[in-house]
Amino acid sequence: MLAGSTAAKPFESDRLYADVIVPRHLAGPFTYLVPTQLKTVLRIGHLVCVPFGRSMVQGAVIALTRTHPPALVRERLKEIRTLVTDGHAIEIPPHLFQLARLVAESYVAPWGQSLRLVLPPIAPGKIDRSRIILTKQGREALMAKQIDSAEALALLRRLKRRPLGIQTSTLQRGRDRHHEEVLAALCNREWVQKILAPAASRNLTSKPPSELPARDVVPTRSDLIENGGSYPQDWEGRFDQALEKGQAACLLVQAPLQERLALLRHAVRRAVNLGRKVLVVVGEAERAESLATTLAHDRAIVTVCLHSGVPNDQKAEMWEQIRQDRVSVVVGTRSALFLPLHNIGLIWIDREEDPALKEPQEPRYHARDVGRMRAHDEQALLVMASSHLMLETMSMEPRENLLQAPLWPAGMPGVEVVDLRGHNRATVLSPPLCEAMRETIDRQAGVLLFLNRKGYAGALVCRDCGWVPRCASCAVAFTYSRQKRSLLCHYCGVVNPIPDLCPDCGGSRLQPIGEGTERVEEEARRRFPSASVVRVDGETMRSPKQAAAIWRRVQRREWDVLVGTQLLLRADLVPPVGLVGVVQADAGLSLPDFRAAERTYHFLHDAVGLAQPLSAGGRIIVQTYLPSHHTIQAVVQRNEAIFKSEEMAHRTALGFPPALHLIVLHVSGPQEQTVERAAQSWAARLSRIGEKQAPQRMADHADSLTVLGPALSPVPRLRGRYRRQILVKSRSRETAVHILRATLTELEKAYPPRKVKFDVDVDPVDMW
Repeated sequence: MLAGSTAAKPFESDRLYADVIVPRHLAGPFTYLVPTQLKTVLRIGHLVCVPFGRSMVQGAVIALTRTHPPALVRERLKEIRTLVTDGHAIEIPPHLFQLARLVAESYVAPWGQSLRLVLPPIAPGKIDRSRIILTKQGREALMAKQIDSAEALALLRRLKRRPLGIQTSTLQRGRDRHHEEVLAALCNREWVQKILAPAASRNLTSKPPSELPARDVVPTRSDLIENGGSYPQDWEGRFDQALEKGQAACLLVQAPLQERLALLRHAVRRAVNLGRKVLVVVGEAERAESLATTLAHDRAIVTVCLHSGVPNDQKAEMWEQIRQDRVSVVVGTRSALFLPLHNIGLIWIDREEDPALKEPQEPRYHARDVGRMRAHDEQALLVMASSHLMLETMSMEPRENLLQAPLWPAGMPGVEVVDLRGHNRATVLSPPLCEAMRETIDRQAGVLLFLNRKGYAGALVCRDCGWVPRCASCAVAFTYSRQKRSLLCHYCGVVNPIPDLCPDCGGSRLQPIGEGTERVEEEARRRFPSASVVRVDGETMRSPKQAAAIWRRVQRREWDVLVGTQLLLRADLVPPVGLVGVVQADAGLSLPDFRAAERTYHFLHDAVGLAQPLSAGGRIIVQTYLPSHHTIQAVVQRNEAIFKSEEMAHRTALGFPPALHLIVLHVSGPQEQTVERAAQSWAARLSRIGEKQAPQRMADHADSLTVLGPALSPVPRLRGRYRRQILVKSRSRETAVHILRATLTELEKAYPPRKVKFDVDVDPVDMW
């Protein structure tokens, strides 16, 4: 257990034992002896270097006791080597350990993996980048068996297996002074040699915390806050009341961007005036920087921005400034929730529907849930805000906690629907859309063509035999790029040339099927050769430099036709246009994801919202093969209730969130038969547990456990690994997690990790 009182008192005893958690795929702590020189200084939360197997690793002390653990042999216990220091002992607050443990328990992950979330960043400027290599004399000494020291022998053997040597920082990580002496002795005897790396060209300078790191990415839109939004005035009273109470609470805000950001600015000022800290979380680094730069205009409030793109030296400096209470507002991506920020009064999660708020690697936490945990611990106000809140989020809170503004701007033009079923299947831009484009280009009002699919076409197909080229490692169809004359796999990055003939039948009729933004761009250039066409998607914005250049063109209106994917909707930089054309509104509805309709609705809502008012000549044209679908009709009629009622009815009938909790289990490995057996075994164990619960469920309507699968994953082979998946549905997430943890422990003992990997994704965001 973690105890704050224990953390404040040094221990003095002949024998002192420490429980240390290490950042590995391991659930529990390991017990070590505390050496004499550390007995009076070691505290809970300190980072320490400990021997772990044949290596030394950094770990964190989570408990100290004078009592010898009865299950352990005292003589076999190892000692802690040293404290991890950077001028002072590095210490993690106990409540962050508790948060890491709670995340591990909630998402069926080892505590050791969750520990990584709360560890401080390492400044790269302090890393020795030279390499150690084994010399000829060292090889001869190994062959002659002249080495007496066990540590020296182990190091020389390790270097023998690595002809290119080992980076010095890798050898020194977690090592003590004795190990450095061994390395120095080997260098003196010329058995090993240090090869110096070239000097780094970067000039690292210390910056004040209010100076945000500059990156060549998306320009900011400070006018969104400066010009403000017209949210209802009673909202300020609701926020002030919640902040002044100083209790854990939650508010949902569904409002357009300007209103949300103006309300955020008010809430930040109010929280800081009350002496509380503020944590703002968004999904992507570019948006975090844009938002932080805007909030930092108030120089009286010290603001920093932290995300994966910030250099590690600046990140380490900011982490220390946050720990020392020198920062009032932190804006960052999902990992910012684990920063050592004290006395938090407000946690604001913006665009809470963004998939980037879900961690894709173990532990697969969601910022929404961790924000709730942190707000409860800090007695803070949690705000989840968006232009369109997710159905799961809205079902979590009572109706009175929802602040909702009108979602459709006044004077918005009506939506014209083009039924593609009445046109040729090869049609990309229908005659009504082309005619509207011509009129809009002539008056220089700007045309936006939205299609959430990059590339020239979804796939290439042989018209003679139906063969489709697929990635050998991932078993998914290649995306066809006409401009690059290549086939691309968007999962592993493999690029293949386009074959001249079909390898199956020898036919030459290889044709693209489906359309992507590249094809829409080509069609727009062909039909309007004098127009300036700009494309915004993952292919044209691969680097920050490319992205910055394109966004500058977009913001300056250096285009007549703007073609793009959902990237157009993320940066809030597209000015209102005279015509919004949705090339294929139902393109995302066929994805193997129960949230496909919801995401499509969100994209369409944001895209049509970029049209100029009807009074300024704005028009909206939506092309679709499914004009009667409730997603399309909700946009056409500007009535979100149509979408919500239909979608909730579907999900309730099929047992998907928010009606039930969903957990996806992934089983993967290099051998297909082994993966299949492991997946079958896991599903069978879970099904037996579900059957045992059935009589009790019939009697008292207790929590159920439904197991579906195993089945092939939507991507059955990824980067050479075969994949199976199992779906688990339950009314109680806690019950399902408890059962899964028990069965997972059994399976990991039965199958070696190199042969089979088991992954648990609680409340998944991406299903394919």
